[in-house]
Amino acid sequence: MTLKVFNNLTRSKETFTPIEAGKVKFYSCGPTTYDFLHIGNARALVVGDLFHRIFKSLGYNVNFVRNYTDVDDKIIERANSLGRDAIEHAAIFVEECKTDMDSLGMLPATHTPKVSETMPEIIKMIEDIIANGYGYIVDGEVLYNVPMFKTYGNLSKKDLDGLVAGQRVEVDQKKKHPSDFVLWKPAKAGEPSWESPWGKGRPGWHIECSAMAKKFLGKTLDLHHGGVDLMFPHHENEIAQSEAANGCTFCNNWAHNEFLNFGSEKMSKSLGNVVRIRDFNEKYGGQVLRHILISVHYRARLEWSEEVLNRGVDEVRRIHDFVLETNSYKANASLSGIDPIIAGTISAMKEELSNDFNAAGAAGHFFVFIRHVKSIKDQLSAESLKLVHEVISFANASTGIVSSSPEDVLAHLKKLDKDTSGVDVDAKEIESLIEERKTAKTTKNWARADEIRDILKAKKIEIKDNPDGTVSWKVNS
Repeated sequence: MTLKVFNNLTRSKETFTPIEAGKVKFYSCGPTTYDFLHIGNARALVVGDLFHRIFKSLGYNVNFVRNYTDVDDKIIERANSLGRDAIEHAAIFVEECKTDMDSLGMLPATHTPKVSETMPEIIKMIEDIIANGYGYIVDGEVLYNVPMFKTYGNLSKKDLDGLVAGQRVEVDQKKKHPSDFVLWKPAKAGEPSWESPWGKGRPGWHIECSAMAKKFLGKTLDLHHGGVDLMFPHHENEIAQSEAANGCTFCNNWAHNEFLNFGSEKMSKSLGNVVRIRDFNEKYGGQVLRHILISVHYRARLEWSEEVLNRGVDEVRRIHDFVLETNSYKANASLSGIDPIIAGTISAMKEELSNDFNAAGAAGHFFVFIRHVKSIKDQLSAESLKLVHEVISFANASTGIVSSSPEDVLAHLKKLDKDTSGVDVDAKEIESLIEERKTAKTTKNWARADEIRDILKAKKIEIKDNPDGTVSWKVNS
């Protein structure tokens, strides 16, 4: 299928044509390792993993780079406040980030470079920028001369004159132009530093990604991804640096995921409205968080709410109940051929995934598939049953909405059922009553079905009849 990607450089959906047929050079901006990640950070990470999975599922050979920023002002500030070496502090949180990413079911990237391990490449790129007339040195500090780069602002659609007019802080007198930015900073006490042609110091933030991308992917990338907040100035500056150093296009396609909003505001540590991935997963599990984060298209804002959370829990339960249920299905020996809806599911999912990575649309087809299979589970030929398991495997590989350990996912949700309201709930008793109610409805014993609903309500149990025939329940406080 033809893959279409919304390219933020042109603000249009375009046919994705990699530099080398069948191969993708893909870079996604990774975490800054100064603290535990929150669920707002998780959206960009999961979207990057989603792109990676979809490329692979569509048959591409993917060289995927996701970095760790382990040299940064935030890291230095936090480390100093703890009386800890900044590089050691960052190394601790690289491992914490890995733990969180693993909990979200993320595939390993091809390369996961750290800034601290890429210093020779960073210094060489800065030297090339200076040699090509785009950088200048003032008192051991190297700055990028933005007006020299005539297409600056093409990605973010910002006008250079407008940026200058919008300056609200005192302009650094070292700069030739107010929009010039730092490539190399002189060393300061209490900060990590490296030897360079301009004296001891450390790199500016933007040059780090340019150098790491070039090291592992070459001069021109097929796709670069990050949160929408990185479009300016970070990604704009990456383009300026890389093209000044290399003399060619830096990246052909740019994709940015929107924010996760919490109470109508972007989730961020500076606003104090964060929920750590670690804390969320302890209660709900990483599969629920992953599911919620890809439940809407990556370019749409995700408004966090109790309704969104409850729906995520409910859908994750339905998926994994179904996956386990299929393990007990037996083929009907009297039937042959493949059911047409089952036969078309993977193609329908691929069509959505090929439409600008529309995982939410693909998930919609998967839920239709679940409902249909459950309705004909006793009329499945051997061929259809084999394909049922192939569809489940494809959903796992392409989106990650199916866990490789469904038993663990459901066990975590059982614990959530018991703990939700702080009251003692016997999950087996609740499920037994629900099964009895289903039997009563099947035999049209409506009085008993209503009686059971009232019994559950008295126990503060809310039940919901799902379109696929399953029943979800939760404890109301």
